[in-house]
Amino acid sequence: MKTHLFLFFLAVGVFSCKIPYSKKDVFEEKATLPKDEAPHFKNSLEWWYFTGHLKDESKGKTLGVEYVVFHFNPTNVKGGWMVNMAVSDPENEAFYYNHQFFPKKKREFMDLPLNFNWSKKQFNSSLKGQNGVYQIGAHFSADSISMALNTRAEKDVVLHDGVGYENYGNIAKAGYYSYPRLKTKGEINLNGEQFIVAGDLWYDRQWNCSGVFDRKVAWDWFAIQFEETQSELMLYRLYSLKDSTVIFGGTYTDSTNQSVFLDHHQINITETNYWVSADSEAKYPVEWEIEVEELNLQTNLKTLFPNQELELDFGPMTKFYYWEGMCKATGTIDGQEVLGNSYVEMTNRFRIKAPK
Repeated sequence: MKTHLFLFFLAVGVFSCKIPYSKKDVFEEKATLPKDEAPHFKNSLEWWYFTGHLKDESKGKTLGVEYVVFHFNPTNVKGGWMVNMAVSDPENEAFYYNHQFFPKKKREFMDLPLNFNWSKKQFNSSLKGQNGVYQIGAHFSADSISMALNTRAEKDVVLHDGVGYENYGNIAKAGYYSYPRLKTKGEINLNGEQFIVAGDLWYDRQWNCSGVFDRKVAWDWFAIQFEETQSELMLYRLYSLKDSTVIFGGTYTDSTNQSVFLDHHQINITETNYWVSADSEAKYPVEWEIEVEELNLQTNLKTLFPNQELELDFGPMTKFYYWEGMCKATGTIDGQEVLGNSYVEMTNRFRIKAPK
């Protein structure tokens, strides 16, 4: 599950002191497109999420991009939006990020195609489009960072679990589909320097995500785009902070867009190296060995640089941390050597303190 669970609690605290509302969250037996790309007014948490590696060939420069829109309505009143964006520069081990909250009018941005746009104190953001064709515009002034990107779907949409609703170990279900390979072109401005970039973004769309909040969980999420096989792998790992239960799941999609839906017993992930944040004291894995025996898939996954942690500061005693960043995969699929670009997200690791 691609999620920042702590943001939900933050949203409740910032916008209301009422008990979170989930009774009428959107739930169907199967996702319906394009209908489910639009915001769900009574949904307590949902998002539109883009990550990926983009390269300026002329300058030999690769940058990582994270762009996400959250919509939350925790008490079934009006709720709000949060826009989060980041750029990773592995060559210089530099990480830039920013976010903003925006209050929501009662039925704002409800129509398709998507036509999101916000502006606040030199923080500007827009997302337009649907069905794999999107235009992303973003600027945040603190570090003079901006992006203007256009995408088109290179492969068909993937409905996770076959129906677009992922079953998380029978703890909860949430609407979930992906465009795992969006051909992307555009420009990124980084501290006054312009890069003309191209590459593949990964797009995740999820909704109906309130069901796991009372479980006190941490999530790891892995997305890998393998080049030689033109295939993609999404994996997640849920940790129960209450009883240490661990649940795995995921989807593998081959070059012909045929998907294999993976359950807990088919996935083996071993953490082999760590980095401890000086800010949050969270102990993050930065290297993994991943094996999916059914697919004859083995891969080593490693971060391009460790410090890609985001700190969301909302005032005194109100800081939240998560890790989201660029990784590289090397391994084999059915005996064939493969390389891959990856993004990994780790949430709530700050609640698992590193040993002194």
